[in-house]
Amino acid sequence: MVTAEKDLHDGNPLWARSGSASLPMELLQKDISTDVVIIGAGISGALMAEELSSAGLRVVLLDKREPGHGSTMATTALLQYEIDQPLMRLIPQIGFENAVRAWRRSKLCVEALAVRIQMSGIRCGLTLQKSLYLNGNMLNAEQLQKEMEFRNQIGLQSEFIRRKTLQDEYGLHAASAIRSYHSYSTHPYRLCLGFLKKAIERKARIFSPVRVSEVDTSPRRVYIHTTYGFTITARHAVFTTGYEVPAQLKDQPFRIYSTWAMATCRQSSSVVKNLPLIWEASNPYLYVRSTTDGRIICGGEDESFSDGEKRNALNHSKIPALQKKLKKILPAADTTAAYSWSGSFGITKTGLPMIGEVPGLYNCFAVMAFGGNGITWSRLGAEMIRNLITGKKEPDEDLFRFAKK
Repeated sequence: MVTAEKDLHDGNPLWARSGSASLPMELLQKDISTDVVIIGAGISGALMAEELSSAGLRVVLLDKREPGHGSTMATTALLQYEIDQPLMRLIPQIGFENAVRAWRRSKLCVEALAVRIQMSGIRCGLTLQKSLYLNGNMLNAEQLQKEMEFRNQIGLQSEFIRRKTLQDEYGLHAASAIRSYHSYSTHPYRLCLGFLKKAIERKARIFSPVRVSEVDTSPRRVYIHTTYGFTITARHAVFTTGYEVPAQLKDQPFRIYSTWAMATCRQSSSVVKNLPLIWEASNPYLYVRSTTDGRIICGGEDESFSDGEKRNALNHSKIPALQKKLKKILPAADTTAAYSWSGSFGITKTGLPMIGEVPGLYNCFAVMAFGGNGITWSRLGAEMIRNLITGKKEPDEDLFRFAKK
């Protein structure tokens, strides 16, 4: 197979109760040709298909699963511009100017995604949220205040708040936090379906299930060979396969981790009414959000391995650990887990994604939207690949490109 085979999630994800997609999918029964073939029909593939079809390109999507049933089912869908790596830690890694560019582009991507969702009329529970970044074992209160000053210096306005405000306004038990504005939460599966449907309206085609066995490239064409024996010929190919990394990219500087999440029973309105997105400056960090039907989603407890069986074996201990952490910071919450699941995610040392041309393959691109900003980076990937394919200038190509072999 061209991409790695991974068990991407396990358990009972909250989003799975939405049922299966009502999408016009096809079986691949002959050789076909197109402008762009997208391998992977999760959130990254959906955003890519909508973006490229809106640019007038003929688009074909392939997935070995039902669309949206890979890593999309495991995400907790916090749409934030804050990058996993704090500014004060990213600056020494890539320099001040590059760190500023990365954070600002992330902010623009969140705003662009929200506008695109609203323009397209996609009903996915998009909710405008405040965001709280709590002090933890990575950044104490003093360092958190310094991080806020860096953000404000580059125009990403935020404020430092202390224990009393956290308790009075949100019922949270924490010493301090950075409060920022204009983040979002959403229903990731409905988001994925919404963008796929918009692409289909522009004649995009989805073939599922299809497994890609080999990719051949030339300076003018890409040939996608499948296990059915049929071939798709395209001008360009884009890998949006999430954490099932294409073989040509397995040596890139990233690691695959395991993570756990739960969704509580429905809470009283007093607990969730004003609850912002919450995450900690800790390793492993905790992240919290509410849903439109009054539940709390809590995730984290990350471990640096990707073996599915090993990950699933820890479900019995990781979910209670999340419940304990949630109860500590939000004592009024009922931490009964109505849904729980585990999944895989990728991360780089900088917390930035890797997006661009695949080294060694003509006319092939990939979006590795790693880190806690996966959906934000998927939007970035759609913007960047559109520019690269259509010959337009992409100002941040150098920040996110793959390392050369």
